[in-house]
Amino acid sequence: MRLAATWTPNPNHPATWGGFFWALLGIAGCLIAVVGAALTVTLWRVSDQKKWGNYVLGPVILAIGLVIAGRGFGLW
Repeated sequence: MRLAATWTPNPNHPATWGGFFWALLGIAGCLIAVVGAALTVTLWRVSDQKKWGNYVLGPVILAIGLVIAGRGFGLW
């Protein structure tokens, strides 16, 4: 019965919160990317005077979100 209560960590899978927080970072990056895509479409449809910031802001936020998501999900 004593062996049932012991816990031996697997050296190939350390019990840390690192994987959870990386996945959380990846999900946050996906949300930022979706906001950037929605902002891009919304700012392109604005009918008043368009400035260069309307064309740049959305894609920049989209790119930042994609980089954060890529880092969070382990692509880099």
